[in-house]
Amino acid sequence: MIPNTQRARLCACLFAVLISPLFTVLSLAQQAQTPHSSSFSLAQQSTDASGRTVILMQGTGDLPGVLTLVLSLNADGSIGGGEWALNVSYVAPLNPNAQYNPAAADPDETAGEQLIQKGVLSGTIASGSATVTNGMVTAVGPLQLLISQGTLQFAGVAQGNGTFAGTQINDRTNSTGSATLTF
Repeated sequence: MIPNTQRARLCACLFAVLISPLFTVLSLAQQAQTPHSSSFSLAQQSTDASGRTVILMQGTGDLPGVLTLVLSLNADGSIGGGEWALNVSYVAPLNPNAQYNPAAADPDETAGEQLIQKGVLSGTIASGSATVTNGMVTAVGPLQLLISQGTLQFAGVAQGNGTFAGTQINDRTNSTGSATLTF
């Protein structure tokens, strides 16, 4: 039988060796969440087969790509739920140091382009509001976005949150939006 003082020391050592690293890992995982900001423009709006409003916008910033918002609108303009997805992708030059050749049939031919697919972040819309005029959404926000999954480079993202707000959503040329996603 181990005396009480030795038992207490043994328990303290086991805690330090087995449990303490777990708290460190959990603490690091919580600290690892980083906010990512993007700006959006060029809104397009439609209605899906279920009567929900679908808004597409082109984004730049930390997470460039196409944002899709699917909104279930209540009569008072509040959001009765919805879904969202951000396809993070962009076009980059194959040869960033290519020289422009005005004599060639295609002066930009030497540059070339490639599509960079970083992945998709998606989730649900927890709350928010929308302004509707003549059946079109003219403004939204702030929408509370919940992240539930990611693909490719975001495959390890299983949770997070964010916000989105947009104005002039019914005017493709003048539409603006901004989002911050933390994961």
